[in-house]
Amino acid sequence: MTMNIPSLCKGITIGVLAGAAVYAVTNASRADKRHLKTDMIRAVRSVSSMLEGLGSMFV
Repeated sequence: MTMNIPSLCKGITIGVLAGAAVYAVTNASRADKRHLKTDMIRAVRSVSSMLEGLGSMFV
């Protein structure tokens, strides 16, 4: 059985981001939630591009 390292990294990153998002949303005010949404979208896009770069390094 072989391990797929890029998929493992993606799974760990998604789990960490989801946990951080839930924590941030539950402890934020209404105005902060609007800003958090745009910041989260930017963070997910940057992590996604980073993981694509890592994936291309291992292929």
